Amino acid sequence: MQKNTKKKIAPIVVAVLVILYAGPLMVMVAMMAGFLGAHEAGGVVPFLLLYAFAGGAVIVGVLAAMAQRLREIDGGEEDEAQKY
Repeated sequence: MQKNTKKKIAPIVVAVLVILYAGPLMVMVAMMAGFLGAHEAGGVVPFLLLYAFAGGAVIVGVLAAMAQRLREIDGGEEDEAQKY
């Protein structure tokens, strides 16, 4: 096992946990918006879609942050910081 493999576990686990939390919420809100017709719900559907979009943005952001953190770990950023 490589020296930095253990450091990669935490970002991956956190990203998976956030996706497992936000994903079902996003799907549920999007389904609620789909089931409610515009004639039934009035102005509620745009807000539900906004929440669904925000959940998707959270998931994309977490995946981007995880990818950036894994690149930092591969680049030896923590090993260089230990010198100082």
